[in-house]
Amino acid sequence: MKKGLKLVILLVFFIGMCSKQILTPLAPEDEFERAMEFFKNKKYDIAIQAFERIIFYHAGSEYVDDAQFYLGRTYFEKKDYNQAIVEFDYLIKNFANSPYLEEAYLFRAKSALLKSPSYEKDQTETKEAIALFDEFLTRFPSSRFTEEVRGYILFARDRLAKKELENGKLYIKLKEPKAAMLYFKYLIENYPETSSANEAKYQLALIYEQNKELDEALNLYKELLEDVNWKAKAESRIKKIESKK
Repeated sequence: MKKGLKLVILLVFFIGMCSKQILTPLAPEDEFERAMEFFKNKKYDIAIQAFERIIFYHAGSEYVDDAQFYLGRTYFEKKDYNQAIVEFDYLIKNFANSPYLEEAYLFRAKSALLKSPSYEKDQTETKEAIALFDEFLTRFPSSRFTEEVRGYILFARDRLAKKELENGKLYIKLKEPKAAMLYFKYLIENYPETSSANEAKYQLALIYEQNKELDEALNLYKELLEDVNWKAKAESRIKKIESKK
């Protein structure tokens, strides 16, 4: 190996060693206190090292499940949601009596939702996140996080509904109204509480109107009168239909 290349390799190795802070061994309580200081100050890379030291070197201490939970939290704050899920899973499976168990279930579900893609893409991961939130509600029915979890579920269901809505609108552009109707009906039936439901009703009513199924169209337009976002459009369509009768 050429002398210049050896120097470059040694320099890279030296920089790598210097960039990774070496932690001096401490008692478990002090190790955890130090790790938490790194976490609170958003020094996440060194916090990961500190929490891992507790898990590896103080596995029998009372701080091991604390360290495991905050290891997951650290990856969560770093937006490394896949690794966060791994860490929360480990706590759930191995520390059934931990006081952090409830929050581990919560943050595992939140990680799953945050790593799931926007509505334009496949929504398998969003459905998996909803399943994890549902599991949380089943396991912790009186949780102080219940309303927060319900909010996340609604957010996720809004995304699924938006996917169905856009699929229906796509079929309208393709001039396949029968296929579009299937998506709009499915959305209205399965996601009635979402922000996309009333738009689906309006789009479905337009198709009914075009097909001369005026009673069905009127029924949907009348339902939209209660929504300030759709009231004006619904009133306009109702007047047009009634003027033809």
